[in-house]
Amino acid sequence: MIKQDIENVKLGPRQLLFDFEKDKAKEQAVVMSCIKNQIEKYGYVVLDEFVQYVREVHDLLGFTIIQNVFWLAEDLKFHFRKDGKNLEPHKVKQTLIQSIEQSIKIVPNKSVTNSVFQDVKHLYQELSEDKGLDDCDDQYEFARLLAKKIKSWEVMLKSCKSSAQKPFFPCEKEIGDCIRFIKKISVKLDSFSLINAFYDNKERVLKLSDDVKIISEFYTQHIDFWKSLIQSFEAFNDNLSESIKDADIVAGFEKLKQILSASAPYNMIAEAKTLQKKVTQQCRVALSAIIDNMIEETKAYLDAHKAGQNLRNKSLYSLRTIKKRISEAKNIKSMNLCLIDAEEKLDVFWDEIKR
Repeated sequence: MIKQDIENVKLGPRQLLFDFEKDKAKEQAVVMSCIKNQIEKYGYVVLDEFVQYVREVHDLLGFTIIQNVFWLAEDLKFHFRKDGKNLEPHKVKQTLIQSIEQSIKIVPNKSVTNSVFQDVKHLYQELSEDKGLDDCDDQYEFARLLAKKIKSWEVMLKSCKSSAQKPFFPCEKEIGDCIRFIKKISVKLDSFSLINAFYDNKERVLKLSDDVKIISEFYTQHIDFWKSLIQSFEAFNDNLSESIKDADIVAGFEKLKQILSASAPYNMIAEAKTLQKKVTQQCRVALSAIIDNMIEETKAYLDAHKAGQNLRNKSLYSLRTIKKRISEAKNIKSMNLCLIDAEEKLDVFWDEIKR
């Protein structure tokens, strides 16, 4: 698209076409057909890209395409838009003469019926609790609010997607379903299509809003706790099950496993927090008891062999220190490391005794 073609564009009243001008009518029909096709695919058309597209496909002159685009705009077949605002054809011409690089969109000017518009406005108020829409009569400006809402949902869901794909994290399927639905209703971002998409899918949009709220709350408010819960479960599952035979602890971890495996654990957070604290303390008591047994066995051996004070101090001090570490540990993983440390130190002690 060149500046001279824009300068040569004629606007205002035009003479009726005579028979020898039928070719011009055909050219206009071609341009209009291309605009419709491109809008159906993408929701809008960028003027300079469109001119290049029609030139390549139909071998029309650039000026011919531009002139017909402006005539069609004057006939209200569509409207021009720049930076979110509608522009009259003469204003677009002035803008492009000042700077040919300006991005001008061709967008459909269809409007939904007022009943549909008001219905979707009410729906949006439910979704956003925005009570200031009563005076909004511009369907395009309103559609921009819908598009912004959709984008915020999509960004939030995608930020949670990678975490949701990990073991024991919920919502992977729900996030995928939500993102696919968002893509479906926002495939065209012109006002007519977007408002109708919300109208035709009101129940699903309301459900989408609820799902996004639940998922967002979980991944913003409870993610750190959920990670610690998984670590507690894995520490017990991988290491402590053979050392601790307490039925209450095993039952508690079975319940934690059920919560972690639930597809929608949102209402179980409080229960999981209480259960995690309870089981962690039960493990602390059980592991402390194991260390106490180690200390008693060591003392019994030392007493039986009338060991000297240095040997007694060396062998018992480390075990008592480890017991204190268990009492101060914040999670089961740390406690388990203490147990492993105690077992290793005890093995070293018995090896030295045997030598």
